Amino acid sequence: MNAFKFLAAAAILAAAGSTIAADLPVTSAAASAAAANAGVAATQLNVPSVTISNPQARSRAEVRAEAVEFVRNHKTALAILLDHSK
Repeated sequence: MNAFKFLAAAAILAAAGSTIAADLPVTSAAASAAAANAGVAATQLNVPSVTISNPQARSRAEVRAEAVEFVRNHKTALAILLDHSK
């Protein structure tokens, strides 16, 4: 009986999926080109941009070097416990 319920549910979902796919609008090449042009126009607006910088902050390379060094020397909790048990 469970196999029958599964097959019935699968058939219902397959039918629902095909009706949902039929409702989706089909865009033409002209519509997609217009949407792309609108995106380009939005990036060329005269909006002031704010750049926040901190001259005392560490550089990206320094942060990466610290992270690499940490991973290189990292010990798991189990390794630390095994070291203490010696």
